[in-house]
Amino acid sequence: MMKTLLVIAVCAAVAALMILAPGALNTAFDGLDLALGWLGPFWVVTLLSAVVGVLFIVAFPHVSWQAGIARFKDRGKYNLLGIRLFQDNIGAVLRHTAGTLGWNLGYLGLNLAPMVFLALPFMAVWFQFNSLYAFAPLQVGDERLVVAQLRDDVDPAEVELVRPEDANWSVAGGPVRIAGDAGQRFLHFTLRADGAGVSEIRYRWRGQEVGKQVAVAEDPGRLTPVRTAHPWRMLAAAKDPILYFGEGVLPADSFVQTIYLEYPPAPLGPFAGGEITIMIIFVVVSMAFGFGLKGYFGVEI
Repeated sequence: MMKTLLVIAVCAAVAALMILAPGALNTAFDGLDLALGWLGPFWVVTLLSAVVGVLFIVAFPHVSWQAGIARFKDRGKYNLLGIRLFQDNIGAVLRHTAGTLGWNLGYLGLNLAPMVFLALPFMAVWFQFNSLYAFAPLQVGDERLVVAQLRDDVDPAEVELVRPEDANWSVAGGPVRIAGDAGQRFLHFTLRADGAGVSEIRYRWRGQEVGKQVAVAEDPGRLTPVRTAHPWRMLAAAKDPILYFGEGVLPADSFVQTIYLEYPPAPLGPFAGGEITIMIIFVVVSMAFGFGLKGYFGVEI
């Protein structure tokens, strides 16, 4: 019981940090990146994914019903065997088929239930990988569309696009202001990367200013295409801004609700890189190590 409580407490603490204090997780993973960076992003992601797989298989039995998983799995196998043995008896085949489906659904449920505790910590690791290794800075001469979604009560005509004195970018097109019929209000322009360095795009409205980082030919360590005031709302809409821990969340009542600047994917070892590549490596490597060691740790999955 104590180990179960410990696993739940650790998972809850990581989830709380991810939601309430992402900067603390950023600091921890920045330290790991500093310590392991000599390996290169591909091997850092691979190594940490393997560690996650081991931690998963160690934690899993403490938040799952191991005896129940073994029983449901055995009953499913028994019913599958019954289908093979009595394949000439329609009644027996139907009965064992229903039993197979029922026991297998129960088996899946027993395996999915522990994910309530384990999912958020593992998502936090993946989000950190994305922030650190998924994106590359713009290159001099690149042009990108920058889209700012404004609060519903903000008139786009009153919002000023501000170019700082030390800006490494210029306006190649726009800005264009849009006030949609459904209350959606946008300001977008085409940004041209003029010189190496890290600068900002700034927006001003009635004395308030907000901004977003622009990196050109220089990696600031973390890159995010999206800065938003409502990360969890956008995550629920499958737009995934919580994946990016590179910049702070905008205030909930900010006159700019979301700023989007597309960065190219960063190569990851022999692969093209980007979020999907990181996700595949993370899932495959962590599952390979987790399932590969379940026998050694005596874990039922």
